[in-house]
Amino acid sequence: MTVGVVAAGVSGLLSLPVQAQDVPANVVFLVDNSEAMQDYPQYLPEVFTPGYYPTPTNPARGDLGGEGSAGLAINTGCSDPALVSAMSWFDQNSTDPAKNGSIVYDSDSDLQSPFFDPNRFYFSRGRRLAWNVKEGPWTINGSDFEGPLNSMGDTLTACYAGVGWDTTDYPYGAGGSLSSLINECMTCLATKGWWRGPIVTSNTSPSQAGPWQEIGQPPPPPEAFRKWILRGRVLNVRPPKFVVARKVLKDVIRMAPGVRMGVATFGEDHGWFDPALLIEPLRPSCDDSIPAINETQLNRPRLTQVVNRVDFRNNERSTGEALFSLGGYFSSQRTDNQWANWFTQPLNPGWGWPGAWNGGTYDDPYTGMSGASWGMASNEWLKPPATDPVTGRYLSGQPWEEGTPGGRRSVCAETQRNAVIVVTDGTPRSDNTVPITEMMDILEANGATHHDGSPLTFDPANPETNTHVGGVNYCDRFVKRDEYPLVEYFTKQDCDYTDYNWPTGLAVTNKNFMDDVAFFLSHTDLRGDMAGSQTVRTHVIGYGDSSPMLQSIALAGRGNFYRSRNATELREALLQALNVIRPLAGSTP
Repeated sequence: MTVGVVAAGVSGLLSLPVQAQDVPANVVFLVDNSEAMQDYPQYLPEVFTPGYYPTPTNPARGDLGGEGSAGLAINTGCSDPALVSAMSWFDQNSTDPAKNGSIVYDSDSDLQSPFFDPNRFYFSRGRRLAWNVKEGPWTINGSDFEGPLNSMGDTLTACYAGVGWDTTDYPYGAGGSLSSLINECMTCLATKGWWRGPIVTSNTSPSQAGPWQEIGQPPPPPEAFRKWILRGRVLNVRPPKFVVARKVLKDVIRMAPGVRMGVATFGEDHGWFDPALLIEPLRPSCDDSIPAINETQLNRPRLTQVVNRVDFRNNERSTGEALFSLGGYFSSQRTDNQWANWFTQPLNPGWGWPGAWNGGTYDDPYTGMSGASWGMASNEWLKPPATDPVTGRYLSGQPWEEGTPGGRRSVCAETQRNAVIVVTDGTPRSDNTVPITEMMDILEANGATHHDGSPLTFDPANPETNTHVGGVNYCDRFVKRDEYPLVEYFTKQDCDYTDYNWPTGLAVTNKNFMDDVAFFLSHTDLRGDMAGSQTVRTHVIGYGDSSPMLQSIALAGRGNFYRSRNATELREALLQALNVIRPLAGSTP
């Protein structure tokens, strides 16, 4: 709550009609751009019928059962009864477009390719479309997630490109005689629209191999090493997650009434703290939002275009760090230096916590990276734009609102509702570089309470032995298994996960800080230049994931959690979240 002269001065800037009427809510869509969003919602099947596949003695390198430059040809093809049954969700001969994939899933003319052309063939692995950064042959090139896609127009070209045009291991003989593997591939693509190909081994040609294990990242699943070639029709029936999420979000943006909208993603590597990339700040400006949204200035086509430009290649899922930086965007930093007053170093958090000068943690057990300097840069929480000295990439730094009165500020009026809707496919990881000790100090000083009315407490001393550190962790409130008559709940320790997740805190029941961030944003007045309490609520949509941490983030953020398993449920979740946010505009935040 802001009181006194400052509040009176700000109130004087607003006309009486604005203060008396409802104002549109502010909604930032935070899109998960992690590499996992490239995956299919369900991996392509690895099932097989025992004894069905031929096991010839000393097969040629390009024959069934042989191992050529493209991999080991075992359980390939499209006729194995178990495989055919597992792929029965697709039938190119069906008259139903939902099963034959004849309709392009996303035909947005702003994209550089249709997603997907029903009559072309695409290179895939069992978990995702093949990506040339980590595997070959490939469909997606580098950061070209909006296209153009690499695809082939006929079965012969597709099958030979699928083995790297190696006519030594996979002969193309006189009169058109082909190796048995190429014959199988062409027959499958013609009759089924898909072909399960060889498996990558240590003997596979480098240009045909991958994915390569990254230090500090979980090992790829077995499906990642199986090659497939898919007709576009298959992909139109079951697209990758990023294609589904992108299209659904664009559809919702095109129709969402009465809200200002912005789009952000998880940020690139800035060192320790990775601020969100705010690819489109809230639209339209304040002057074009009150008393009603100016549709021209809202510019929905612009918002959908920036969604198309999202690169789904982030090797972290930094939900909490992104939320913290969006808190800075919604703050009154441009007006009164609020964020800097709170989070300028040194914070002196003590051992086991991020921040200068006496913080730090143990070294990364996977990479050996030192943890002694965890979050210790002098401008860690206020990072300005910079250029990476190694890669030359531009790093946008901490996003702030535009400071022009009446312009594209993050908050236009004291009665406005502010929210972030997170669309993510998994549990946050590599996501704990936030000033948790300072956030908890602010909350304690303001008398923050949990949902049950008990006071929030936090004691950062001796985190490795202190059993009452406190903070925010609601993971034990969610059902893990409900099988009558047994109802089993998650525990707080279930959200203390550390495998392939560094850095983390050291305190039992508070090793991951994403829900602490959401609690801070939803329980703290982020602006000193307006009357009332300008908070930010967090709604979370788990696309195929309902892990307890995602649910804890939503509860801590005074928002809702929604699980979606397909495009229909994802669209419904986004619309439900907007419906929850919009009626609150004009009421007390």
